[in-house]
Amino acid sequence: MSLAQGVSLVVLAFVGALASIVGTQLLNGTINTRHLLWGRRSDGTMYFSPERVQLLLFTIWTALAYLLNVVSNLGHLTTLPDIPNQTLYLLGGSHAVYLGGKAMAMLRKP
Repeated sequence: MSLAQGVSLVVLAFVGALASIVGTQLLNGTINTRHLLWGRRSDGTMYFSPERVQLLLFTIWTALAYLLNVVSNLGHLTTLPDIPNQTLYLLGGSHAVYLGGKAMAMLRKP
């Protein structure tokens, strides 16, 4: 086993351990997910936020696609794979939609 493969396995083990810790804390309630998909307007009222839903789903989809790309190339991986520019543009657009929705919610008059 080469040094690069060893480092890749250590990083993969670390990410797996981190994911299992976060997953466990999500399941036992240590990490509070209450109102995760809800926003708060400037007057304090809460509303269901479709911007947060799309941001969460797209971020998870992008992270899983990248992780699957890394795992599928683990045998001959010497560096981490590049993220395609299209993915970065879409992820940036997704964040812009979220921030735009948040700005609109803050600027709306009650």
